[in-house]
Parts: sequence; C-alpha cells; structure tokens
Amino acid sequence: MVPEAGWTIRTQWGVYAAIVAVALVLATLPATEPYFAWFFGELNPVFAVLVAGALGAVSLGALRRLDGFEILRRGSTMRGMAVGAAFATVLGVAIVIADIVFRYPEDINAPMPQALAFYPSIGLVAEIVFHILPLTITLLLLLPLRDRLGTNRAMWIAIILVAVAEPTFQVFFGGETPALAVYTWVHVFAIAFLQLYVFRRYDFVSMYSLRLVYYMYWHLVWGALRLKLLF
Repeated sequence: MVPEAGWTIRTQWGVYAAIVAVALVLATLPATEPYFAWFFGELNPVFAVLVAGALGAVSLGALRRLDGFEILRRGSTMRGMAVGAAFATVLGVAIVIADIVFRYPEDINAPMPQALAFYPSIGLVAEIVFHILPLTITLLLLLPLRDRLGTNRAMWIAIILVAVAEPTFQVFFGGETPALAVYTWVHVFAIAFLQLYVFRRYDFVSMYSLRLVYYMYWHLVWGALRLKLLF
C-alpha cells in the first residue's frame, strides 16, 4: 500500500532541482576531479552529473505517473529518512566487519576533505544510473504483463531485477578475491533492494538519504579510521 500523496509538483521538483544543483556545484571542485575519474574516465564530471540529473528528472516524472512514486511524500519523508538511516547503520556495521575480516584495498575510499564533495555527487549519479532509470525502463517493459502478474507482483519483480544491476557492476569491475566478491555482491544487492523498497514505500529523498548515511559510515568515518587501523 502506497501512503498519502506527496507535496505539490512545484515543491517536489524544487527539491530535486536543489539536490542536482548541489551535486553540480560539488562536481566543479578541482580537488575532486581525480576521484570522479574512477567512474567517468575523461568525461567531465559536471557534464556527467548534468546528464544524470536530466535523465533522473524524466524517469522520476514517468515513475510518478506510472506507479505513484514521489520525490517527497507528505507525512512520510522524515519517517522514511529515519528508516533509511536505520538500514544504513546495519549495513554500515556489516561492511566494516567484512573489511576487518576480508580487507578491502587500501585506496578504496576518497580521502577527506575531498570525500565530502565527491560522495554526495557520485551518490546521486549512482541512484539515477543504477536505480531510477532502470526501474523506469523495467516497469515500462512489464506493462503488458501487469494484468497477468498483478500490479504489486510486477513491482516486486522490477525491484528485484533492478537491485541486481549495481552489485553486478561493482563486482565485475572490482577485481576482488572470490570470497570478497561474493560478499560484496550480496551486500550491495541488500543496499540496492532496501533503497528501492524505501523509494516505493516513502520517496526519492528518503532513498537518497539512505545512500548518504551509508556513505558517511563506510566512506567517511570508517574510510578515515581504516587507514590507521588496518594499514
């Protein structure tokens, strides 16, 4: 069951535009350019964020009309952010334990203070590329089967299919040992699935905040501590 409707269209798009604008400003900082190159290569990070933001806007508009997704949902955003933070905390503890046991590479995280600018921007791009856009495409492809599957079942099929994308990409390009690769896939799948659940149950802002809180634990706090404790 989807909760009460979101705020006005103007308010929702204003919030989304503000998120994209902040990501764009952060992507312009020269100190973050080498870390964006991990993902974008020679592609200009500002251009990448701008394109992702535009694709996200189109996809969010389609998802809103198609299945009632919202950027902000009235009476639910704060609760959704709290739920997302709880999920992020559990997942953050899990990845720290895995890092201690399996040991991820030393240079896996961007250092401070560059991390404060890098992760909010790359997190927005990841949300759109791995979740928002694929979910839109998958739900559109499943439209002819909705009468047979039912709307709710079609939605969960789409969520599971989309949740596979990010862990598969990360493991394929990660170059990790087999044991670590298996753990990484399961862990990132859990993150993606829970984010999509939060998006469906609450809103986009709650989903994005889950990623940011997780990044705070893994890439910022533990990212700094692990260099002193593990290497």
